[in-house]
Amino acid sequence: MSITILKAGLQTTLQGAPFSAHRHLGMPAAGAADCLSLALANFLVGRPSGAIAFEITLSGALFRFKGPCSIALVGAAEYLRINDQQQPRHQTLTVKAGDMVDIGPNRLGCRTYLAISAALQADSLLDGQSTYLPAGLGGFHGRALRDGDSVPFVPDSPVTALQRTTPESLRPHFSNDYMLRITPGPEAAERNECALDALCLAPYAVGVRANRMGLALEGEPLSASDSSNMPSAPVFPGTIQLPPSGNPYLLGPDAQTTGGYPRIAQVIRADRHLIGQLRAGSRIQFVQITTDRATEIYREKLSLLTSWLGQITMW
Repeated sequence: MSITILKAGLQTTLQGAPFSAHRHLGMPAAGAADCLSLALANFLVGRPSGAIAFEITLSGALFRFKGPCSIALVGAAEYLRINDQQQPRHQTLTVKAGDMVDIGPNRLGCRTYLAISAALQADSLLDGQSTYLPAGLGGFHGRALRDGDSVPFVPDSPVTALQRTTPESLRPHFSNDYMLRITPGPEAAERNECALDALCLAPYAVGVRANRMGLALEGEPLSASDSSNMPSAPVFPGTIQLPPSGNPYLLGPDAQTTGGYPRIAQVIRADRHLIGQLRAGSRIQFVQITTDRATEIYREKLSLLTSWLGQITMW
């Protein structure tokens, strides 16, 4: 059984949980840019929260299924159609062999996740199957899907009979305006405290340099300290660096593991999935909180989500 990609759009890849033990090899975590949308889609079709699914960026995509299974769509897509018939998102749906699944472009937000109940077949790496595009690893031969590609899957036995609908209260809201809560980074107190305060004064916009590796932010340039060319130090998805230009740079899931610019802030873990929905032109208001409050928020969010999704983690 397989799924044929009739229209891959701007960038469609196979993404799931980050690679395990990636830090030991000095490579990025990778994985789905919006782990919450991925988990919600997988739950609707009875798959583990980190199972691989199709991550569709900005533009739409068109698929032909060559076998039966259940599917679910969660994310920023404008519409979902099966055989030209409008279908709901956030709901378990069944497709048959020959069915065409048409996913619309993203008008607000950046990424959409199509999960299927059957196990997609992909290249394995470090106990994961996500795609890391910069090095051509994992996923579908380490690359984005192209028109005409065929992704095999192991058919359900029998096809899942789940009928689930995401509660309205748990459905992510997509917009051009986002609030991201941050805690001070390691270099925030080293002549960069004023820059951290200024970061939270007015919204920043995502510039045209925006991808899974990171996002260049545009707004009032911050005052960079003499430590702008510091020795390389560990960085993570959600780290905000301050280059000599004074324009902050927000790291994404495919970002390098070390960097030589001051780490003035870190997006809290509970908000990190929102980075995956930022696109060029998105506006961000940063709000500084304490590390203790960040831990409380993460626990509160997990408590809310596990009531529906069961035990999950957010990366």
